[in-house]
Amino acid sequence: MPASYRAASKVPLVVALHGCRTTASQQAVASGYAQVAEKRRFVVLYPDVDPADLAHGGCWKGIWDPGAERRGRGDAGAIAAMTRKVIGTWRIDPSRVYAIGISAGAFESSILGADYPGLYAAIGIHSGAAYSGGELECLAGGESPTSTAALARAALRAMASDARVVPVIVFHGDQDEVIPYPCGQQALRQWLDTDNLVLEREHRVAALGSRATVRTGVVARGRSYTVVSYSDGEGCTLAQLWTIHGMGHAWSGGSSDPSVSRYTDPGGPNAAAASSAFFLQWKESGPVGPCARQPR
Repeated sequence: MPASYRAASKVPLVVALHGCRTTASQQAVASGYAQVAEKRRFVVLYPDVDPADLAHGGCWKGIWDPGAERRGRGDAGAIAAMTRKVIGTWRIDPSRVYAIGISAGAFESSILGADYPGLYAAIGIHSGAAYSGGELECLAGGESPTSTAALARAALRAMASDARVVPVIVFHGDQDEVIPYPCGQQALRQWLDTDNLVLEREHRVAALGSRATVRTGVVARGRSYTVVSYSDGEGCTLAQLWTIHGMGHAWSGGSSDPSVSRYTDPGGPNAAAASSAFFLQWKESGPVGPCARQPR
């Protein structure tokens, strides 16, 4: 809870999910979200796994039992319940709630985007993979053998009557040996395809992915990176892929605290700052302001 929180006005909520062999408290330190939340005035929820998950390396069920992860069930159901509890307890703007995770947490955030599109306005996938069915399959070869189009349709089916375009931001190191970089690329393509299916269903211009812009950057005394942004037919940036060159399986731009340093790469761009900047441009019903002001 940022010190700047005031009950007089509603604020956004970011749900940040840890990966395997880590905890919610470690994710809080590693990600750097607390500092960004203080500056930008939003609340962060750090869920943790249940006892059954601890027997599987502290991984969310999205990686070891994806069949259990459906609306109202499994870890995804528990995370959604926690999210609603926080919304009901604090002064949270329910239209500006977001979910992001790393590794196994990224698999969960993708599931949350498909199973709870009416709850989460946008999602982030850090060092993860495509929607349920793509996560485990991609680990061996770097991309799920199930076609991206099939995974996109599966996500659309999971949305059911709540189907809507879900903005997504993806971060991945191109030297990741745990969840190979092509897994992240496929995750981005899957969500582009899912969002296009929604646009087509709504008889809107399904141009997402055809208007990509590319920019590059270098962190001072750190890593270089490339950001590819994808816009819809109205020019709103609905998806981004951040490729961090030379980075392995770690939270980009995270804390250098020795207690969590094995989970972070402080030399990468600040994923907490970049993801929150992307998220805060969106609410559940669409862009918060003019699209021209969105981060590119």
